[in-house]
Amino acid sequence: MKARKRLALVLAAVWLIAGIALTLAGGNRQQATDYQVKLEAVSLMQSWMDAIKEYKQASGLELTPEDMHKTGLLGTEYTGITTTHGALEAKRTTADPNMAALVVQMFSEAGLHSGNIVGAGFSGSFPALNLAVLAACQAMDLPCIYIASVGASTYGANQPELTFPDMVYRLAQDGLLDTVPVLVTPGGADDCGLDMDQELLEQVLTRIAGYGAEIMRQPDLEENLQARMDLYQSAGPIACFVGVGGNLTTTGTSGLDVPWGLIPAGQIRAVSRDSGLIQRYNAQGLPVIHLLNIRELTAEYSLPYDPEQLSPPGESAIYYTVAYPRLPGVVCLTGAVLTLWAGFIRPRRKEE
Repeated sequence: MKARKRLALVLAAVWLIAGIALTLAGGNRQQATDYQVKLEAVSLMQSWMDAIKEYKQASGLELTPEDMHKTGLLGTEYTGITTTHGALEAKRTTADPNMAALVVQMFSEAGLHSGNIVGAGFSGSFPALNLAVLAACQAMDLPCIYIASVGASTYGANQPELTFPDMVYRLAQDGLLDTVPVLVTPGGADDCGLDMDQELLEQVLTRIAGYGAEIMRQPDLEENLQARMDLYQSAGPIACFVGVGGNLTTTGTSGLDVPWGLIPAGQIRAVSRDSGLIQRYNAQGLPVIHLLNIRELTAEYSLPYDPEQLSPPGESAIYYTVAYPRLPGVVCLTGAVLTLWAGFIRPRRKEE
């Protein structure tokens, strides 16, 4: 009796393993339904990256040696507007037009559709991710209301001659980008740049104000957040909030405790005076996207981290889905169930 049960267990396991193997072997990779939208977003982002590289070269700014893909989206290790330390590998990973396809994917997973308004907070730490969000919004017909800050961590948009607000205003002036920030802040300590070279910061802010930008310096976190939310409400209301980087107003003073990636509506419930926009909007019932922790984020979406070569548009896993056949699984599962029934339940015929 015991031998029969052991044999049934072994045979059932064989059935199940065979079912898994046959199902995986029969998988068929197919283009995602939003394949063309993703390619459009990537094309937009690439065009903006190309223009920004030209802006740098025209200004006499050399591409940093660490920018091994020659994207023009990496800054230097340290300048007078550098705020904190940032991982070079993460900056290189995000300076890839395929990031726009990733954001399209995340917007789709968040349930956004044409006409939904996105509110965004952009630090200068990840200028390429900022562009990826804007490209995804334009490709998906999602109006974007965004607030940009000047400060950047190491290897971000920390070159004083061409900060992230400079980049988007120049792109808009050249007719390449259809939206500019509704507000610009210094960023950094207290969102007022208290950790930056003050003389240099004043020069940068004066130049940005010359584009017609509204500048806000509000050290009180609660008042700063309220001013931002009022802007998103008056121009919105927004259906999703996106925070790029670790700006104080995005994460609040809790900082590292804030989840990253796509955070479904209502997942965060505990909100305090120290909470940032990520927590507040999520607790109000909005999906939020926090673009940070790049190594983990790319791993979740099967994208390479700091690759030696960038993948051509349309080739990485983000552009495809895999359809698996059902029949092998059904047949093998049925076989496993029948085997177990025969070994454990089916009554034995009495011996004569």
